[in-house]
Amino acid sequence: MRSALLLVAAALASGQSARDPDTVLEQARARLRAMSQSLEKYVCVETLDRSYYQRVLPAEAPALPDAPPVCGKAPAGGAAREPLQLESTDRVRLEVTVSEGHELHSWPGATRFDTRDVDDLIRNGPVSTGSFGAYLASVFDQPGVTFHFNGERSANGKTLFEYRYQAPRSASRFEIKVDAAWRPAAYEGEIRIDPQSFELERLTIRIDEAPPGAAFCEAGATLDYQRVHIGDGEILLPRQSQLEIALQDGRQTSNITTFTNCREYQAESEIVFDAPSGAESTAAPRAGRGRVTLPIGLPVTLALAAPIDTATAAAGDPIAAKVVKPVLRPGTKEELIPAGATVHGRIRRVERHLLPTPYFKIAIAFNRVDVQGVLSPFVARSEADDYLAKRLGASLALRDTGIWYWGVGTFLFPSSKSQIVIPAGYESKWFTLATGGR
Repeated sequence: MRSALLLVAAALASGQSARDPDTVLEQARARLRAMSQSLEKYVCVETLDRSYYQRVLPAEAPALPDAPPVCGKAPAGGAAREPLQLESTDRVRLEVTVSEGHELHSWPGATRFDTRDVDDLIRNGPVSTGSFGAYLASVFDQPGVTFHFNGERSANGKTLFEYRYQAPRSASRFEIKVDAAWRPAAYEGEIRIDPQSFELERLTIRIDEAPPGAAFCEAGATLDYQRVHIGDGEILLPRQSQLEIALQDGRQTSNITTFTNCREYQAESEIVFDAPSGAESTAAPRAGRGRVTLPIGLPVTLALAAPIDTATAAAGDPIAAKVVKPVLRPGTKEELIPAGATVHGRIRRVERHLLPTPYFKIAIAFNRVDVQGVLSPFVARSEADDYLAKRLGASLALRDTGIWYWGVGTFLFPSSKSQIVIPAGYESKWFTLATGGR
């Protein structure tokens, strides 16, 4: 008894106090519920770096083009799965906020959010919501989630309390899209809490059994948290969120999400519900008088206004280019677009491919042209180099708003380097498609 009292006294003298695990958990949950509600006041830029890995089969293994799905745990007896090799990478950037418990997204610099699913904005590759705030709500603000104290863990010079949690499918707020329907999935994981400050340090989440028909077998995320000061307030955000997905064909993806440029909502910010499919918010153009009307098929030579650095550029980033030569109405000398006019749009894809031949893929789409301060719709296409695509084994297909999207230019750059820079002034030839659209 005396020894126990001495241990407690020593702990108090060193600034540490004995904490009851149940009390620590309840205090932390109360703080996190309040923090989740405060996220609706803020907007952050969310950057998603994705890596794609393929299985490396033994040299003697026969090719199996019609192999069945590879789902399930690693073989019994400790045998490992086949090793993986990096196949390609890409990067996407969005803005994110929370409204009524749901994450909303938009392209960077837009003035409106809408309620479309994030996969309606990002049509290629695996995407997930939750890192900004939904994961917190699904774990700490859900009555059906159960917790079990695992014990103490040491990390970064701290002693943390670790808890295991479980959410059955009946209580799940985690949904997976199967075809066009969303289906709930059971999930579990661990949390680590600082028992002195009640701060969440780490959250893991795992889905070991995907709903029937899902495109993947397993998924798991790890989020390490920090407090971020914004104006007079602060929010809890991941320093980094890493999502690992095992696909049915044996391939795997790794998504790393980071948040930057966080700010409070400004007066001009707007949330738009049930926005038309394909709508993109931009600064409102001037009155229709003086707008340019472009016939289909006009050649337009464009030069990039700023370089594209694959080390930092992302799908979603705004982009601009200068019109190199005047665009004339066919058969006349009427100048529809003068040289030096600026066209605006967004990067659609920034990809680095390593297999079978290394190359970069950059896709761009423009949606408006500025002629002497008057904005007009601008939709055009730049024909890709089919011969180069065939030589590299590159796919030129892009999907957008559910159809094959033609108003885009896709450019291929063979290179074994880890980074390339498309310089300002890089010229490309485009052909107008229509006078409306994005």
